[in-house]
Amino acid sequence: MDPQETMATLGEGMGALGEEAPELAAAFVQMDNAAYVDGELERKQKELIGLGIAIAIRCPYCICIHVKQAANEGATREELLEAASVGVAFGGSASMAYTASVLMPALDEFLG
Repeated sequence: MDPQETMATLGEGMGALGEEAPELAAAFVQMDNAAYVDGELERKQKELIGLGIAIAIRCPYCICIHVKQAANEGATREELLEAASVGVAFGGSASMAYTASVLMPALDEFLG
């Protein structure tokens, strides 16, 4: 699993969707951006929450995005693994498989 390739595939798909369904794509981007604005929770905390949810729902695209964004916000490998553990607690063995096969390469890619 190559995190950069996963994110590139998502970017290409979102670009195509934006061309064919611009209102849908724009509404999603606006909603998503609003969810991650600093408020009572800082963006880093929100990215860690997003990662836990991504692990639980088993979305490889979301896992890669939230690892990269959380790393950009200063999250450590330990914080990311702890957030993922909450996702595994909710998602069970399939989420553990995504943690092993998607999260671990993303941590290596985006945290070095």
